[in-house]
Formats: sequence, C-alpha cells, structure tokens
Amino acid sequence: MEQIGKNCSIVSIYQAIFLGLVQGLTEFLPVSSSGHLVIVQNLMNFKQDPLAFDALLHLGTLAAVLVYFRAELALLAASILKWLFKRERDKYTALAGYLAAATVPAAVAGVVFEKLFSDAFQSVMVVGSMLFVTGAILWLADGRPRGAKTLENISLADSLKVGLAQAAAVMPGLSRSGATISAGIWLGFERREAARFSFLLSVPIILGAALFSLKDGISAVGAPAAAAAMAAAAGSGFLAIAGLMRIIQEQRLRLFSVYCFIMGSVAFALAVVR
Repeated sequence: MEQIGKNCSIVSIYQAIFLGLVQGLTEFLPVSSSGHLVIVQNLMNFKQDPLAFDALLHLGTLAAVLVYFRAELALLAASILKWLFKRERDKYTALAGYLAAATVPAAVAGVVFEKLFSDAFQSVMVVGSMLFVTGAILWLADGRPRGAKTLENISLADSLKVGLAQAAAVMPGLSRSGATISAGIWLGFERREAARFSFLLSVPIILGAALFSLKDGISAVGAPAAAAAMAAAAGSGFLAIAGLMRIIQEQRLRLFSVYCFIMGSVAFALAVVR
C-alpha cells in the first residue's frame, strides 16, 4: 500500500509539472493558457478544480514576468514610491497610472462575472469557440500596418481600451496576451511596445487571480505538486516571453492564429467525443 501511495504521488507531480509547462508556454504566447489547460486536463482526466489550479499556475508565470522585466518593474516601483512620498513624477509614474487604469476592467469583470467564468472553465465547447475568436483576432491584427507609437505616447483612453480587451480574455480560450497585444497593434503601437505593455499589465491581474485562489489551488494537488507545477510554469514562461518578444517584430502572428484554429477544432472534437 505504501508503494502504491508513492506511485500515485509521483504521477500527480508529473501531471502537475506537465500542466505547469503547458501553462508557462501558452500564458504569454497568444494561444490561451487557460484554454489549453482545460483541453489538456480533459484529456488527462484531471479531476481537480481547473479554475483553482489555473490560478495557482499563474504564480509561476508571474515569476517569469518579474524576472524578465525586473529592471523596468524596479523603475516603476521606485517611481511610485517617489510619487507617494515626495510627490515627484517621471515617465514611469504616468505608465504606472495607465497600467493601474487598464487593470480595472478585468478586475471588475472577474468579480461581477465570477460564476459565468467559473462555469466556462467546465466547458470544452466554450474553450473551442473562444480559441476560434482568438485566431480571428490575431489574423486581423497581423494585417494591420506597423504602428509607431511607444508607451511614452500612451493615453488614458488607450490604456482603458487595452484593459477592456484583457477583461474579455478572462474567458478560457480567449488569449489574454493575444487580445491585449492585438488591441495595442490596432491602437497604432509599435508591436514590441504593444507586447511590452501587455506583459507589464499581466502582473497585477495575475497576482490578484493567483492570490484569490492560492489556497484552493494548493489543496487541489498538494504542496509538493503545486511547487513543482509553479517552477515548471516559471521556467517555460520565461522562455515564452523571450521567444515572443523576438517573434512579434516579424509579423508572424498568423502562425499563432492558425494554431488557435487547430486547437479550437481539437476542443470541438473533444466536446463531441465526451
């Protein structure tokens, strides 16, 4: 019996690591990490609460953002402190304000529509539909002319529009990075700047979602598996950010669009079979 218990524990940790890798690779690539987790968890017959585990894995991807953008986040934090204690402003003070404003729509949507989003995580059909929406958004955005705006030119209206895109992406299958980067491109931002704002914007929303469900996520899989999953998500997430920051300049978002169409079809097929 003891050996059986050990084997079950090992399998659960391997499952958690695999799901962590899926989360990390798909969180920042514009293909929807939440959609992939729903599909993979269904294929693996993973019985734990998908929403709680998804939030837990977000702590791992949050670590990836903090490490990759550590210099810029340090400047943002220093600027906020300088404004709070000395009322001094610089370009990072304004950027911090716009990031805060862009976070509000998703925070409100998460609270108001919590039950709707929770139910959506149980539906592979919803995930498939949203993956097709993601694919269409990426396809259209990739055809836009190259913009020239930088984050130094961002306005409150720009930040709120990107924030609304992020709010919509709370639905599993609708990529957060895909929606926010595409919104930035449509607003005329240079592609790398659109991606930069998207990644910085992920920090408060990921932190809030992860802390809200941290206890439930750890309870779902146990502390050892949770730690392994977060480590896997952090490592693969860092690689995904680095890769996308290079790819985004090459006007190749339609490759991700085609991938989303394929995965959406897989989700529909899985829904029919199940």
